[in-house]
Amino acid sequence: MEQSIHNEIMELEPSALVILYELVLKGHGASYYFHAGENGYTNEIQFQGQSYYYIPIKAEGFDFTDSKLARPTLTADNTDSFFSLKTRFFKDFIGYTFKRTRTFVKFLSDDNFPNNINPFGTPTEVSFPEEKYIINKKTVENKNVIQFELVSPLEKEAAFIPNRKIVYNTCQWKYRSNIGCGYNGLPVTDSKGNFIDFTPTGTPISLYSSTQSYNSGNYVVVESLPNSSDPDRVYVCLQDGTINKDPSTDKTSWIADACPKNISGCRCRFGVNEETDGLPFGGFPGSWQY
Repeated sequence: MEQSIHNEIMELEPSALVILYELVLKGHGASYYFHAGENGYTNEIQFQGQSYYYIPIKAEGFDFTDSKLARPTLTADNTDSFFSLKTRFFKDFIGYTFKRTRTFVKFLSDDNFPNNINPFGTPTEVSFPEEKYIINKKTVENKNVIQFELVSPLEKEAAFIPNRKIVYNTCQWKYRSNIGCGYNGLPVTDSKGNFIDFTPTGTPISLYSSTQSYNSGNYVVVESLPNSSDPDRVYVCLQDGTINKDPSTDKTSWIADACPKNISGCRCRFGVNEETDGLPFGGFPGSWQY
């Protein structure tokens, strides 16, 4: 927590608390930003470069107890059917992230005050740590109000904890990805663990070109599709004079450098430093079926 927030809490008369909300519209690259008009303030609030608009809502139940995680509720005015229309389009917001940010009036930017001057303190725009929840279900909907139940991300229904499945001898990382695997060296084996013969060049792996002629043992990299999360692929040529044959589809002229997804495949690539650094193996070799 910011020291200035802590200091304000300890004041005999701290400034008014301001609570801001964000509903993240997953898959749409946007969010709804709003506040509930605490302290009777219903104007737009500027905070950290974002505008928060007043919506008549009530958010409660955020306090934690020793026995269970909080399951807050969000109740919104529905007399104009605004939220009803949105729930039709966004499928009741189920699984959407809901964020809660708290700060003090003292720390709001000057833009929120007459004459662009915060009379209560220094506008540093600091806040309490951001709280994140998941909309778990819609509990009430009528012509007057609509209500949602929020849960902690750890309590989300149908979620896996841990988020990775525990598999004994199968690596779950994407080969050559920067996340988890991290291998970016020369080709080693095919998907079955058979070593691939290639001709080292002493230079970085070059991009494949359809106009260039390749001989057996040459290797190239084929970039992944735009906006794809898949890493680039490396291929080794199998035939002399190969030209204009796409490595990703022509299996007779090219063979893909691939990992067999087991410890042996990981050791082929990282075994030199295994004693000191271990292996970035994405499985759980110490587990077994109980």
